[in-house]
Amino acid sequence: MDSLKSILPKVLRKRGLHTQATASMVTYRAEEWLKKSLPRHQEAIRVLELSDAVLTIECANGIALQESRFLTPALVAYLSQECKDALVREIRVIRTSRRTSQSR
Repeated sequence: MDSLKSILPKVLRKRGLHTQATASMVTYRAEEWLKKSLPRHQEAIRVLELSDAVLTIECANGIALQESRFLTPALVAYLSQECKDALVREIRVIRTSRRTSQSR
């Protein structure tokens, strides 16, 4: 009898949803790992997307940005072990754009 681990990827591929489901799993696991690794900055860090093997992380302040960049090699190692179906070639850490209501 097939297990859920073997059936689910087949069904997702058949429906054309495997790539999206894998990207969603990677972003979820990455955000979870970052919040555990950087609990003081968890409000300032958000994982945006995985697109073309590039994971994008957005940070609200400079300290969270530096701390996140410092941990990217460990995050890549964690994701390669935890999400074997997904390829994360690069992690891009960006700063949130500063928009104020007065600028408009």
